[in-house]
Amino acid sequence: MRFLRNDVVAAVLLLAPFSLAAPTEYSKKLPQFATIINRRQLNANNATYDFIIAGGGIAGLTLADRLTEDPNVKVLVIEAGPIDPGLEGIQVPGSFSPWYYFWPNLLTVPQTALNNRVIGTVSGQVLGGGSAINAMVYVRGDADDYDAWGFMQRRGNSSFYGNSSVSSSMSWNTMLPYFLKSENFTAPDAAYALEANITWNPAVRGTSGPLKYTYPPYYFPGAANWWNAAQSVGLPPVDDPLSGVKNGIFPIPSVLDADTMTRNYAKINHHDRVKQARPNYHVLAGNIVGKVLFDPSCKKAIGVEYLPTSGGAATNVFASKEVILAAGGINTPKILQLSGIGPKKLLDKFGIKVVSNLPGVGQNLQDQPTLTVPYTFTNNLTPNSGSLMANATYNAEQRALYDTERKGAYTIISSLSTNIGQLSLKQATSDYQAIIAAARAANPADSLPADVDATVLAGYQVQREAILNQFEGDVGVGNLHWGTSDNALVYHLKPLSRGTVEIVTTDPLVNPAIDHRTATDPIDFAVYTALFRKNRELFAAPDMQVLGPAEGAPFAAATTNEEIIEVMRDQINPSNAHQCCTAAMLPKSLGGVVNSEQKVYGVSRLRVADISFWPMQTAGSPLGTMYAAGERLADMIKAEYGLA
Repeated sequence: MRFLRNDVVAAVLLLAPFSLAAPTEYSKKLPQFATIINRRQLNANNATYDFIIAGGGIAGLTLADRLTEDPNVKVLVIEAGPIDPGLEGIQVPGSFSPWYYFWPNLLTVPQTALNNRVIGTVSGQVLGGGSAINAMVYVRGDADDYDAWGFMQRRGNSSFYGNSSVSSSMSWNTMLPYFLKSENFTAPDAAYALEANITWNPAVRGTSGPLKYTYPPYYFPGAANWWNAAQSVGLPPVDDPLSGVKNGIFPIPSVLDADTMTRNYAKINHHDRVKQARPNYHVLAGNIVGKVLFDPSCKKAIGVEYLPTSGGAATNVFASKEVILAAGGINTPKILQLSGIGPKKLLDKFGIKVVSNLPGVGQNLQDQPTLTVPYTFTNNLTPNSGSLMANATYNAEQRALYDTERKGAYTIISSLSTNIGQLSLKQATSDYQAIIAAARAANPADSLPADVDATVLAGYQVQREAILNQFEGDVGVGNLHWGTSDNALVYHLKPLSRGTVEIVTTDPLVNPAIDHRTATDPIDFAVYTALFRKNRELFAAPDMQVLGPAEGAPFAAATTNEEIIEVMRDQINPSNAHQCCTAAMLPKSLGGVVNSEQKVYGVSRLRVADISFWPMQTAGSPLGTMYAAGERLADMIKAEYGLA
């Protein structure tokens, strides 16, 4: 999906020294309500919490909310970023300005398959994480994605499974109840829904959870042309994109509060919603977790070391039950590595004492690369998504309509339209069998770094098998979207390439080396070329041709597959801010980092809650899955500790 270089699910982290002074009891001098506390308050009271959560994104705040439902449980969330005061660029879709809270200086290493470009990647650094800066798209993965996670789990030994009373075998059926629990859907006006092709199945829509979502009550007229053109090239309307099957075209559900038509994100739905009733729920913003502290006698997590994100002295805070990492696909593996959990070879390089030798930490990096295709039009319909920028009169009219009636173009994320298409490989190209055959004939080891650990390779082989099965079936491999103005967007949902995240220093304030290794597996280019050609086919359909589209440079001159690939090497963005899978929930023998209860191997009282635990990308944006996964993990933890 188009997340304008955003949507991620977290932000937070990392620190320094290491004192094992005995933790003191929780002090009643701390604030009486769920509060944003400061370092002075925390240090002065020498507080101990039951749970410390590193990262205040979707996963971290969902857990904090649910765990503090028990009044006897004390939770501290440490968030690297600030607290948004209600900036218009975050709250108002039509004023979308996510860069306020981009994690600073996140750059890749040179991408060898993309002409050695060094490219910025986006992660949220703000309370709410990626949910505060994404494009507000609410979709789930395909049902087979979650079934595939279960398929991969079953390929390992029985030690992978924990003892939770909550089902630890992942599948669509075990995830669906948590999707329903997490969400609060408001149906659009019936007449508008009919006009805008919005359909849904009430059985798969939750209506009483914290996360509010609906559909923008407006669409640009050109969206109808795109919709009809997409149907003419074989993309059928989808009855409900949240049903686990969404290949075709559908209006995009948006995390809009139907009453205010503003963004509903994790800070609002899992902190602000409950803060007046939760004296046991504290947030420390503007601080980064540097590492987890362990009792050296038993490798039990006892707390974390943290310091100001702007730099300064490190301090310790202690947890009597667990430390939970929810810092995102880039920063969670960084914290683990700085804490002595990761590949021994990497830890030895920086003189870090090995607490648990887990080669999979920081491996298996995945994202959903994006391609922006420019267009000019001789007869485009107006208004369109570009009119807000190009026409001051229209902009003023739409802003006034939004301010007075909560209607119009300002209810849509700036530069986007309201329809999107998802394609299986079969829908994208008639050559799908040849692509699959080439992928099956390739050596999986060629898709990973040359020095990859044998367990990580074994896990990748299982993933690859699952993905190629999806290629043969009906799971989405890509998205097409037109914002109704001057570009189209093509997303690759199921790349076979795998990247890495590795520390470059023991300084917790320094970003790790991020190597997406985008398109290092040549099959990714084959799939991307098929999606690109499908987009061309759509724009060549009569309903789009009446608008007079012309593909812009540098794509227009590319006709052969080889020429298209050469252009893509210069144009692909490796990241849609969906960095995942770097602390995978897989058996240890398959390069896994956490077990079925998301507990880190080789230590105790330490879990990973964020998108890092995913073993493999889903066909969709991460937001919905992370809310549901947070709910599921909260139930597991509550069951283990007998919490209310």
